[in-house]
Amino acid sequence: MVKKANSEGQAQQSLRDKIVSETEAFLASGKKIQEIPNGVSGQNSQSGSRHIRISTKKD
Repeated sequence: MVKKANSEGQAQQSLRDKIVSETEAFLASGKKIQEIPNGVSGQNSQSGSRHIRISTKKD
């Protein structure tokens, strides 16, 4: 099991490195990262809530 944990750790580190390099390239291209304050929603509150149907079972 040590081998599996090590390879998972390497995969995670590889993913982290990729995210860092992509973020650096994004910022180097002159683009900026917008920080969204806590509590702000991406849903348009004027359109009402969106209901999600989990199953097609009829009552």
